[in-house]
Amino acid sequence: MKTQKIDYVTIVVSVALLALLVISTIASPELVVTSLVSAKDFVIYYLGSFFIVFVAAMLFYNIWLAFSKYGSIRLGKVKPQYSTFGWIAMIFCAAMGTSILFWSAIEWAYYVTWLRPFGLDMQETADIAVAYSFFHWGIPAWSVYATGVVPIAYRYFVRKKEGLTIQGACEGVLGNKVYGPLGTVINIVFIFGILGGLTISFGTGIPMLGNITYNLIGTPENFLTFFILTLLITAMFTWSACSGIGKGILVLSKLCIYISFVLVGYFLIFGHPIFEIENTVQSFGLSLENFSQMLFYLDPTRASGGFPQEWTIFYWAWWLGLAPVMWVFIAKCSAGRSIRSVILTVILAGTAGSVLFFGTISNYGLGEILLKGFDFNTIGSNGTFLDTFYNTGNQYGLVSDIITSLPLGKLVMVGWFTAGFILLVTTMDSASYSMAAACTKGLRTWDDPPKKLSVLWATMLSICPLCLLWAQADLSGFKAVLILTAIPVSLLILLCMITCAKWLKEDFGHMSKQEIVEYFMLDDEKQLYLEKRRKGQENPDTTITINEDNTTPSQAETSTAK
Repeated sequence: MKTQKIDYVTIVVSVALLALLVISTIASPELVVTSLVSAKDFVIYYLGSFFIVFVAAMLFYNIWLAFSKYGSIRLGKVKPQYSTFGWIAMIFCAAMGTSILFWSAIEWAYYVTWLRPFGLDMQETADIAVAYSFFHWGIPAWSVYATGVVPIAYRYFVRKKEGLTIQGACEGVLGNKVYGPLGTVINIVFIFGILGGLTISFGTGIPMLGNITYNLIGTPENFLTFFILTLLITAMFTWSACSGIGKGILVLSKLCIYISFVLVGYFLIFGHPIFEIENTVQSFGLSLENFSQMLFYLDPTRASGGFPQEWTIFYWAWWLGLAPVMWVFIAKCSAGRSIRSVILTVILAGTAGSVLFFGTISNYGLGEILLKGFDFNTIGSNGTFLDTFYNTGNQYGLVSDIITSLPLGKLVMVGWFTAGFILLVTTMDSASYSMAAACTKGLRTWDDPPKKLSVLWATMLSICPLCLLWAQADLSGFKAVLILTAIPVSLLILLCMITCAKWLKEDFGHMSKQEIVEYFMLDDEKQLYLEKRRKGQENPDTTITINEDNTTPSQAETSTAK
């Protein structure tokens, strides 16, 4: 029996590069942060159009793949391991992390007070602010997460090849070269892409939790508090990792979803319910109406001060940097589901969850301003939390101010802290699992990488954001790490897309949609299908669309074959 082997070369090189960053940051924090920001500005100025076009291409690619005959391919001839609710909960919690709480509270305020799209004034920006959040956290973003799940899961569950890695997903283009030095380079790029993507998640999440603890129990907002919070998160992650996906992360994800429902429900009921509902509907309509313009908006003359560069490109780089880790994790959880189901569920369920958070939390904060007659002409002197934010730029304080403006705000803070804490744990869990899988050779179907590797990478994931917090980097410093790591990762994503199309054509290009569906039927489904055919209950010109949960195949519906 073939045993798993640890890829020590990838681990040693990755840790050495991370150690170099750590030593440099400690030795000269201001120089490191300044250099990162300068490099980020250079990339945004010259490569901004690349990020915009690339994400749009991924969206169109997903639409084609989901609705083509290849969408009927199942990722393995098995029943799904997890219920649909549990599956979606794990995907959403791992992908969003505590960032969904942080940005849903303050993103609209950044738009209104600083850079504004399309040259709009403050009042006009307030009308479109939540719509832009729906766009940044909606369909284009989640299409990035959906893209690479298919080649990784297809190779693992359908082609039954060892290894749950982005390295393997590039095999269709690079061939056996992925198993040599080039494969090691791919894994290192993959690992540093995760470090870059999670740097901003932890770099904003930890200080936010620190500010909340300050408001709840008076702990100081300093590096020691941030360090202790990180240790506690790592400790809970260790328990989760040792419990396995089916117990640890699944239980935490479901718990977090329930807490999140309570939070958004509280913001809706005790906030401004009519305004929140109506502005959510209106903002959703505005995001659809302006979708094409938002998707390709680059502001070449910088009339808006570089809004798409600082926001849309920042977000696309974030999704691109985090995408590979989400691919590996979602692929592991998606055995037995069809390609169409994976793509549409990730995109639509993820978008719906984002709309729920921003539609309630963002609209509550915005409603506190608009419904009380805020004078945008005298911003900074109206005595509101928006004025405080405008004068101080304290984004973490703004989050706490918005929460405490609710009835029983301190109690809401406890729920907010709990949800944020768990979200950081689930993000660390999924990321460290993916990194451990990338460093494990011979990982067979249904196997998990060694838990000690997951704990190792969880520790490494904590170091980079802690270094930037030590250097007292602001948001631009965290953005810099993110955007710089997204560039090489995007090249790997392109290889994965080409590989996926090549494999699907090779394996199933000669089959019709009906033949593909029948090929992936389980034994009980085949028996039911053949019995209906024998009794004349099944039209020869139709094919069965399998229930994605595979729980009640007798209730499968029919649809006309192409």
